[in-house]
Amino acid sequence: MGFKDKVKGMLGLIRAKIFCVTAGYGVYIGKHCSLKGKHHISLGDSVTIRPYAQIWSGGGAVRIGNGSEIGERCRISIANSLQIGKKVILSPNVYITDCDHEYRNIDVPVIDQGIVQKGQRVSIGEGSYIGINAVIIGDVKIGKHCVIGANSVVTKNVPDYCVAVGSPARVIKTIKN
Repeated sequence: MGFKDKVKGMLGLIRAKIFCVTAGYGVYIGKHCSLKGKHHISLGDSVTIRPYAQIWSGGGAVRIGNGSEIGERCRISIANSLQIGKKVILSPNVYITDCDHEYRNIDVPVIDQGIVQKGQRVSIGEGSYIGINAVIIGDVKIGKHCVIGANSVVTKNVPDYCVAVGSPARVIKTIKN
């Protein structure tokens, strides 16, 4: 390991301590990141969080697997649970949430109605790739080794080894050996 990698790893650990998150070895947290949720956020070994990314936990567990990368300006907002497997890539500007704003009462502004949680969970399987500007929202499981196309909106499960694109996202290809 070179000097530059050692400095990068040391900076990552310092930033993890500042944010009060659990972090493995060789974690990198870029400049101007925001990680809120203290001990509910866990970063595996060699996780990279690019500059300007935001990860927020309102009490739910956020677990990011070894070797995964969170792209620049990604926004993760979790009330219940997010599990990201090993070696997952989130491209820049990806948005992930397991909750939504309540909007039942027409006499009350949406901002004052709170959020809907319903125990929803998001998981992204190991080796998956999430394209730039993708949105993942609700109770969603993306399988392992999947590709989610740029600008896609994922609101339903995507099986292992699939390519899903569009708004709403739909599976267009299954990758077989």
